[in-house]
Amino acid sequence: MNFKQLEAFVQVARSGTVSAAAARLNTTQPAISMRLKDLEHSFRSNLFDRSARKIRLTPVGHELLEYAE
Repeated sequence: MNFKQLEAFVQVARSGTVSAAAARLNTTQPAISMRLKDLEHSFRSNLFDRSARKIRLTPVGHELLEYAE
C-alpha cells in the first residue's frame, strides 16, 4: 500500500467513478484502475462493489476509507 493507491482509493470513493477520480488527480483511468487493483490485492479483498454504474464501497472499503481519511 502506498500514498498514490490510497489517494486514488479516496477519490474514487468520494466521486463514485474512476473517470472522475482520474480527472481530479490529473491522470488516466487505467492508472487509477491499476492502483485500485494493486491495493485490493494487498488487502486480499474487494474494496468496491462494481455491479452498478457507480461503484460503491464494500464493508472492507468503508473501514479503509475511515483509515485513509
